[in-house]
Formats: sequence, C-alpha cells, structure tokens
Amino acid sequence: MKKLIVVLSILLLFPALSYCQSVVTKKIFSTYVKDSISVEIWLPKNYSKSEQYPTIYEFIYDHSNYIAATASNMWDVPNLIVVFAQIEGGSDYKSPNLTDKGEKYYAFIKKELINYVSKEYNTTNFRIAAGLSQGADYVNYILRNDPSIFSSYLIFSIEYPIYYTPNFSSYTAKIKDSLSYFIAIANDKEERMKFANQLYDSLKTSPYIRIKKESFPNASHGYSILYALPDALLFAFEDYNTIRQKLPNESLVSYYTSRLKEKKEKFGNINYHSFVMQVFQSADIEKESVSEINSLLDLVYSSKEFMDIDFLNLGYFLRSKKLYQNAEKAYQMALLKKQETGITAIDNLTVYFQLFKVYDLEGKTGEALKILQEGYEKTKEKDEGLLYRLGYYYIDKKIDINKGIGLLKSMLNDKHTVSSFWMEPKDEVYSKIATGYWELKNKKEAKIFVDKALEVNPKNEASLKLKALMK
Repeated sequence: MKKLIVVLSILLLFPALSYCQSVVTKKIFSTYVKDSISVEIWLPKNYSKSEQYPTIYEFIYDHSNYIAATASNMWDVPNLIVVFAQIEGGSDYKSPNLTDKGEKYYAFIKKELINYVSKEYNTTNFRIAAGLSQGADYVNYILRNDPSIFSSYLIFSIEYPIYYTPNFSSYTAKIKDSLSYFIAIANDKEERMKFANQLYDSLKTSPYIRIKKESFPNASHGYSILYALPDALLFAFEDYNTIRQKLPNESLVSYYTSRLKEKKEKFGNINYHSFVMQVFQSADIEKESVSEINSLLDLVYSSKEFMDIDFLNLGYFLRSKKLYQNAEKAYQMALLKKQETGITAIDNLTVYFQLFKVYDLEGKTGEALKILQEGYEKTKEKDEGLLYRLGYYYIDKKIDINKGIGLLKSMLNDKHTVSSFWMEPKDEVYSKIATGYWELKNKKEAKIFVDKALEVNPKNEASLKLKALMK
C-alpha cells in the first residue's frame, strides 16, 4: 500500500507545480513527541497575510500537492491551505485506539500543529480532515474522539477492522455541533465496501451530520482520491456559493453587508464576483426601488475587490429584469471602474455596446445613438467594430439612411480595423444596405445589394423578404 501511495504522489506532483501553489516545508518541534516533525504547508496562489483561509489537513498518506492543485482550480471553493505532517498514526487493525506513541503524535496535531498553522497563516476555524485508506481510519478516530476540531471529514477508501467489532455509536457520541462527512467507496475488497456502507448507514442517522456517499467503480483502492476529491470538496464547501433569500423587511444594503460578513467569517476569503451576483439573484430584485438598487450598486462600486466585468454582468442581469435605469448605472460604473483603477477584464467596446442596447430598449433613441458615437470615438484606435452598429442604427431608426449606407459601404471596402469578434457577416451588411436603399425608394440599388447578399448566403431571410417585395 505504501509503495502505491508513493507512486501516486509522484504522479500528482506535476499538476501541483504547474498551477503555482507554493509549498513551505517546516520542522516543528513537539514537546509531546520530543522530536522535530516535518510538515508541508501548501499555500494558494496569491497568498496574502491580510486574508484568512480555511485549511485541509491530510493524514498518514500524502496527497497534499494534489489536493492543493485541485482546489486552486475550482471556482466553487475558497482559496485554502493544505497541510500534511509526517506523523506516526499509531493505529492498527487490532484496536480502535492509538498506541502510546500514536497518542503523543495525536497530541502534537491537536495542541501544537493546528495552533501553529492557525497563528502563522491566519486561518479561519473552518478546517477539513482528509484521509485515504489508513488515513481515513485516522480521520474517523478524530471524529470519535474530538469531532469539534474539524468542520468537515473526507473519507477515501476506508480500511475495515479485522480483529475487533466496531462500535458505530461511538462515531457520533461526542458530536455536539453540525459537521459534514463525505465517504468515497472504490472498487475494493468486499469487506472494505461493506464496512463503508455500514458506517454510512450508521452516521446518516445523526442529526448533526450532513453526509454524502459516492461509489467509484473505476477506481482501485489507492486511487479513489483521484476520482472523488472534486466532489468531496464541493460537498464540504456546499454553502460557499449559496446564500439565503432576502427577508421581506430587509434592505438590500443590509442584506448584502450581513451576508458578506457571514461568508468572510466562515471562509475567510470569498469569490466576490460570484457573491455579488448571488445577492442580486436572491433578492427578488424586481420588487426593489430604483434608488434602493442604486444604493447597493454604489456600495459595491466602493469596494476595491470588484472590477469592471462585475458591473458588466450586473448590468446584463438588471437589463434582463427590465430594470433599465439600474442597468444604465451598472454599465456606466463598468466604464468608470476601469478608468479609476486601470484594471480591466473586458474591452470598453463591449460595455458601450451593452449600454447602447439598454437605451435602445428604453426607446431612448437619442441617448442610444450618442453612446454609440461616444463609444466609437473612445475605442476606434483598437477596434472600429461599433461602426457596423452605427450604420445599422442610422438605417433602422431612419436617423440618416444615407450616412448609414455610407458607413456600411466603407466597412465592405476594408477601410477599418475590426477584430473578428466584432466583424459582421458580409451578407448581413449587404442586406442592411439594400434595406436602406429600399427605404430611400432606390429600387435599383436595393436590388443590386439584395442580389449580393443572396450570392453570399442564399438563405439570408431579410434579403429574401425584401426580394419578394420587389416583385
């Protein structure tokens, strides 16, 4: 078994390094063991002493590098710290208890290691215990004796007692607070799978345990963690990306601040980008006043954690709810945030285009045209894609059809720099020009451009309809 785990650890080393975790190796002297113990502490990318982090402690076998790499690539879990210590477990198949030496190492974990990591790395009280095979047995020993140490227990390919009969009631006897328990069953020895199922059936009766069992028929005993870890982490952090509904008499701002405080106290660091969207989605936003929503937008804007893309997403969400005035503000904030911070995740052209769409939906043709013109002037050095939309708008709204036709013809002559993302299909441009000429009662030119459009795309619907009118 140990040889298998060593091979697995080597295989898992590469993904860990490729995702930029940093490992700190320490020698921590234990007054209980009376010796120094090697400890690996995997820190997340962009680790900061100003943040707090949940921790995962793995026992007996070392997959800490794989756990760190996996967690760092999952949006639905917070940034966390992974710890592995070279302890002697002191458990075997003959007794549910530890040997005298094992008890000394256990005292090191409870009274020295956790305290050291908590103080040195500013961790939260949300701790997870994880173990594979005999490591899973060790995790269960903690559950039976000191369940409050950890908030969640992750069990992979548990061993089974050979020489004693387990007392299942002892697993829950000392639990006084809610915790979660995940058990992964591999394609394993019959006795192991039977014991895992018996354990699950016993634990699920506890009112304090939120429990989940998953079977992985393609995983052998030593590899279940490879298959099960993502699901196990999502289960442990199930409420990381959930939020309660807003209460009827609760203001949006107090709802936001109270939920933010709750999340930060539990998880230390949070995904702000996901969190703010959860707040808006869970608030029955259509029932809120324009001023109330704007107050929340102002509060979000004042937070350094948010970027222009957050306001772009909020603008899109508010627009989908037909809250156009609030959507306008969100899009305008997206532009201001980039200007203020110099940090961006989107291009301004996208924001101007979305803001234009809001004004257009409101029937504010003048404002819509103005924002298109402003957007073009602000973004033309990098991308002139808004010229397409300007040409279309001049024609569609009959603002200046000749000008619209001229703009679109210039786009066909490759006089402008336009990225592939903003490039309009040539048949659509021909068809819009034809529509413009038709509105000007220039049937000859309209027919020329209808034919050009259908030559490029014989199924162009607008051109087919226009051609039918010409008969």
